[in-house]
Amino acid sequence: MSLPPTRFPVLTVPRRRAWLRLTLSGVALAACAIGIGPRLAHAQAAPTLVEAVQLPAWVERHGDRRAAQPGISLRDGDKAQTARQARMLLRLPDRSQVKLGEATELVIEAMSVKRHGVAQPQEIQSALRLVTGVFRYATDISSKLAGHQRQLNLKLATATVGIRGTDFWSMTDADHDAVCVFEGKVAVQRDSGPDIALEKPGAFWVVFTGQPETPAGQATPDQLAKFIAQAELAPGSGVLVQGGRWRAVLGLLPTAGQAGALRDRLVEAGYPAEVMGKDGRFEVRINQFATEQDARSVVDRLSQQTELGVQDARVALAAG
Repeated sequence: MSLPPTRFPVLTVPRRRAWLRLTLSGVALAACAIGIGPRLAHAQAAPTLVEAVQLPAWVERHGDRRAAQPGISLRDGDKAQTARQARMLLRLPDRSQVKLGEATELVIEAMSVKRHGVAQPQEIQSALRLVTGVFRYATDISSKLAGHQRQLNLKLATATVGIRGTDFWSMTDADHDAVCVFEGKVAVQRDSGPDIALEKPGAFWVVFTGQPETPAGQATPDQLAKFIAQAELAPGSGVLVQGGRWRAVLGLLPTAGQAGALRDRLVEAGYPAEVMGKDGRFEVRINQFATEQDARSVVDRLSQQTELGVQDARVALAAG
């Protein structure tokens, strides 16, 4: 017995390959049917993949909020959210990375890929909105070498960051908006004044709520180290990855109803639990932990939250 099918499609590596083959075949057939040449550019919606999660975290679609896990595919309008001490790693269609820090909410407002031909560079267009928290974006080296172009915009509370192939950090909360460039350049666009170009490594801009704006400056080495750490996964702290072989077993219940109730409490708390039948009983587990220590840290954490009802929890290595 397992979780009911989620509304967020989970694409494992073989399924992603099969999906890609079917998608490309369908596009080719449609092009032949209406006489479109293979060189004509066309745009199509493209999914963003949840690649890794440091629990607890969630994804939300049309008000349906589920625990985040590696392999979930996000589309336009979806929200990714992390709790305190949590992180999330997203992979964009061009292989670029988005890292979310703790207590962060990111909305994918639009994401599409314009293809000029099967072997031609792609053009990635996206609009992201950082509701609150910490965000880092980094272009993938293979994407750069392939010549892919990108037009990405990140909305903050008071500004929009125009991304043109780079590595940068940003954050927003009730007190301030901030942007720092690690590599490449960005343009900070505001309604209240001209754009601010950040073009050198370490260039830093911040504006505080209710205070006059100050010119962009240069981040110190200590600030740069702090910014980088804010969005990095912490190994051994409950990290899930695709193909992770460790699991946390959080209960072995006599009935499906009891197991399902425990699973639902864990999912609501941001832990992607599932139920599996085992020797006439029902096991509640979380799969895909990167290491034994990642699984053990979650077992220890959840065992202390008595309101969840986790009992006799343990760590196990997945078979095969």
